[in-house]
Amino acid sequence: MGLSQHRMAFFIFTAIVICFLMPACAGDDPAQKKRAKALQDLGSSLAAEGQLRRALSKLIEADKLDPNNPDINHQIAIVLRNLGNYSLSLKYFKRALALKSPFPEAQNNLGTLYLVQRQWDKAIACFEEAVADLEYRTPQYAYNNMGIAYFNKREYDKAIESYKQALKAAPRYRLCYINLVQAYEQKGDLQAAADAYRKYLEYFPKDAAFRLALGKLLLRMGDRAAAEKELQLTVEYGGEGREAGEAKALLGKQKE
Repeated sequence: MGLSQHRMAFFIFTAIVICFLMPACAGDDPAQKKRAKALQDLGSSLAAEGQLRRALSKLIEADKLDPNNPDINHQIAIVLRNLGNYSLSLKYFKRALALKSPFPEAQNNLGTLYLVQRQWDKAIACFEEAVADLEYRTPQYAYNNMGIAYFNKREYDKAIESYKQALKAAPRYRLCYINLVQAYEQKGDLQAAADAYRKYLEYFPKDAAFRLALGKLLLRMGDRAAAEKELQLTVEYGGEGREAGEAKALLGKQKE
């Protein structure tokens, strides 16, 4: 059934923290701005390490020194979202967007806040606004997230179209292929799912996890010869890993 560790598409969203530091708007004290930037950088590093509460403390200090900095507000919103404080996270997302427009990165991340709250339509509206900005340099993230929202609404055709738009922007986007395959499978189009696996493997032929998933899908489709080929490649590329072991077991069953 595809890659088992990615069964729940709801959790497979892309929340990207963009830390472009814009010139601060509040105050004219260079020393204060420098201190705010240092605190922001420290908070960002702590967040990347998973130390969310320490990160939040530093970012709030930075915000006090530079309260009109949209990027600081954006980062605070993301940390609060990851801490599960959704109401306060929403407040900071709205502040960031009020301070900077357009701000597609913040729109995308606001959409992910709505995703975790299962507010699919609000999420889609955010992602649509993000991709509407022609200067948004990573629209694949918002398109992928849009697909997840549609998937959870069981609107599989719209999900597939969103994933295709993401892959048009970033043809090697692994996570999006996982989501695309899942959407095809839910729709019952196993051939299209297999084709999506193969497209990804054109870019990364030694990805044992994808080889194994494709092999298992081909077994479901009744294409034994093609499945065995993929399973043999999984063994070749998988080394001593779990995927190779599972592929060997499946190959053994085919010989029984």
